[in-house]
Amino acid sequence: MTSRRDEIAAAVAAHITTHRRPWLTSDATRLLTIMFADADVCRRNLDSLEAEGFTRGTLVRLLRDLSKAGLVSKERGVGRAPNTYRLQLPPQAQP
Repeated sequence: MTSRRDEIAAAVAAHITTHRRPWLTSDATRLLTIMFADADVCRRNLDSLEAEGFTRGTLVRLLRDLSKAGLVSKERGVGRAPNTYRLQLPPQAQP
């Protein structure tokens, strides 16, 4: 049985290989592993993800790129509620 981390790493690697997207780096895999350690839904805010060692600019870029790649879908939070991110394995095309 493969671990969740292995599944995430394999999905990112497959996307990089298939779509020639070298910008999906090990930081993308690390972020996905942190966000989706035990569930396919993440409601953490950017401040809590920054505390994991990411800069705000890197987080915004990675989340945008992961969404564009179809590995993550995003639902905007209302008011002070954080956004909801859903892990998409295998990646799903985004409009």
